[in-house]
Amino acid sequence: MDYQIIMADVINSSTFSGSALMKDFKRLIEKANKLFEKQIISPLTITLGDEFQAVIKDLNSAIDVVFYLDQELLKSEFQLRYALQLGEIETPINENIAYGMLGNGLTVARESLQYGKEENKRFSISGYEGLLNEKLDKAFMLYDFFYMNWSEKEKLIAYEFLEGKEYKEVAGIFQKDNSTMWRKEKSLNLEEFKVAKQLIKLLLK
Repeated sequence: MDYQIIMADVINSSTFSGSALMKDFKRLIEKANKLFEKQIISPLTITLGDEFQAVIKDLNSAIDVVFYLDQELLKSEFQLRYALQLGEIETPINENIAYGMLGNGLTVARESLQYGKEENKRFSISGYEGLLNEKLDKAFMLYDFFYMNWSEKEKLIAYEFLEGKEYKEVAGIFQKDNSTMWRKEKSLNLEEFKVAKQLIKLLLK
């Protein structure tokens, strides 16, 4: 039977302190599992220290998980590379931890994750019918163009805006004047970033 699989690994994990990375990574995974509990079949499970895998109910939910993780990681120094794969899992699904399962879908997802690493791509999409693979691949390229263009300081500011705060509130948080933060909101292309996210979701309808 085919299932929606998501795998991800930390980009350039060797450049971070192992203990600090694991602490932050584990906390993020725990938060995601709690928030998306009803959309998860087999929970996000850290497998090799800097990777996780999970089985999700559907592609729409998997993308929700990706968007959540990416937004939370705006507050962190590390970023994730993802593989989204619709594929077969031959063994029974472990609903408590994403271990001990076998199938071509899991194999291809891991290969896609490695391909993304070799090609310096943050998103690898495979296993979907028709042109959906190509459409999602291009839409995620657009999404990532905005996301990865932000500096470390800009990511912190973008996070506050994406949480729904208006520019005067964000100016107060970062102790900047209102006009500076109004301009920063525009220069971050946040509206265009939101459109890229909306486009990805529209492709699933």
